[in-house]
Amino acid sequence: MKINNSIITLKWWRNSLLWAVLASISLSAQAMTLTELQQTLSAPKVVRGDFSQSRTMAMFNQPLVSNGQFVIAANQGLWWHQTTPMTVSLVLTQNKLSQQFDNQPPQIISAAQNPMVFYFSHIFLALFNGDTSALDQQFNLKLTTLAVDNNNADAHNSTNQWQLVLIPKQAPLNKVFTRITLAGNKFINKLTLAEVRGDKTVITFSHQRTTPASLTTEEHRVFKF
Repeated sequence: MKINNSIITLKWWRNSLLWAVLASISLSAQAMTLTELQQTLSAPKVVRGDFSQSRTMAMFNQPLVSNGQFVIAANQGLWWHQTTPMTVSLVLTQNKLSQQFDNQPPQIISAAQNPMVFYFSHIFLALFNGDTSALDQQFNLKLTTLAVDNNNADAHNSTNQWQLVLIPKQAPLNKVFTRITLAGNKFINKLTLAEVRGDKTVITFSHQRTTPASLTTEEHRVFKF
């Protein structure tokens, strides 16, 4: 009888512990909605940070790696400033695109000149701005909320970790990408582009910051072209 009681007690403690763990996970990872995600990502008017991009292509044995800084500004666009392995400045707004290599004159394209380029450009602006309403028109969206990593020194400053998987609904996106995955907390920390032909691009973002809250004089100049 003592043995049976011990087994019953052990099972009770094991089940209680299991439920306690499940409850703590549930409480620490409240399900986030797409609307809440959009509000989180669109709250800052300006976000600056660093990026590291790794592109794996079937034709190369080693991934192509580049690094630089970025600025995403509401009502302005995206400034993608690659510094290694070569200097490239890409500025993307709703109706114009400027690309400059090293000290060469910038190449400027308008939406009227190349509508297809801007079709994809608007998709990427929506990605960086967390515009889930716009993305929902082009993709099937699956949002997963993960628990905050309490071992992370920045955990107390962040919202829950999340992952958003985007599956293209139709051409031309589904002819290029099998899926796009975003992951982050109060900022986007990683963007993964998986292509139909097997190539993959992984962009990791770091040192994101929201101050100063408005564009600097230099940043204003970059977006005026």
